[in-house]
Amino acid sequence: MANHIKIPKDLDNIREKFMFGLTKRQCLCFLIGFVIGIPVYFLVRKHGIELGILAMGFAAAPAIVCGIYKKNGLTFEKHLKFLIRFLKRPKLRLYKTENIYELIEKQIEINYLSKKLSGGVYINYEKDKK
Repeated sequence: MANHIKIPKDLDNIREKFMFGLTKRQCLCFLIGFVIGIPVYFLVRKHGIELGILAMGFAAAPAIVCGIYKKNGLTFEKHLKFLIRFLKRPKLRLYKTENIYELIEKQIEINYLSKKLSGGVYINYEKDKK
């Protein structure tokens, strides 16, 4: 009997596992969280073990979240960058267009007035069209 192996249709989601089923990026972020969290724990432990564990968790959380979080193919840092860029933009965006035909009419009128003021001969385009 033949063995069947399911192959995912989207190969972008396949990541090479490095250690303990984690990717290199996740291992690095966990290591950074560990390096930040352990000294915080030992500094705050003298005020209580529960407070030390809580402080360690808060100190290590940003690095761990950066390693784990992924949405729509974007990592946490990229989402944060796009969020900051979005919040810096103006909230009200107006849609402005330039009417090319109106600009052409204004240019014809300017040409007509400049010819009239300079005393030159001006051909009336509207009469010639009829």
